[in-house]
Amino acid sequence: MCLFIASSNHDIHFTKSTFDYNNETKTLQVVMNVFTDDLELAIERSHEGLDLEIGAENQHVKTDSLIADYVLNHIMFTNNSHKIEFDFIGFEYDYDICYLYLESEQFTVKNCSTNSFMVKMFMEVYEDQENVCEFHFPYWDTEFIFTNRMSSLYRDCD
Repeated sequence: MCLFIASSNHDIHFTKSTFDYNNETKTLQVVMNVFTDDLELAIERSHEGLDLEIGAENQHVKTDSLIADYVLNHIMFTNNSHKIEFDFIGFEYDYDICYLYLESEQFTVKNCSTNSFMVKMFMEVYEDQENVCEFHFPYWDTEFIFTNRMSSLYRDCD
């Protein structure tokens, strides 16, 4: 977390995400930590004249839906060749950092599941973007850094 202590003009282009499989709900619960200014820039670049002002009193009225659209279009997960859909639960603003919350549709993890992940947050904005992700599943725990050169992770049955 100490990497997130920075001014709003930062040279590090980095996100940190945790993907936890919940055995009770059979869903993947995701928490993404992103720099607020990176999120604003990425969304504003695709909407001419838009000024989100995340966390400000005059925050754009469509901020929630714009963040949801952006995030849901920049992550992908398949389990045994089935694309798993996510719901955007919401976000919390804490000055330089936004915490984004997602939850997947229900699916079952088996001892031999083939999984594929793609996390492309901000890669269209920064060539040196790194998205560090921790994955916690039954039978499988790993960490992976998604970059423009390594934008997908594939796990096959052993």
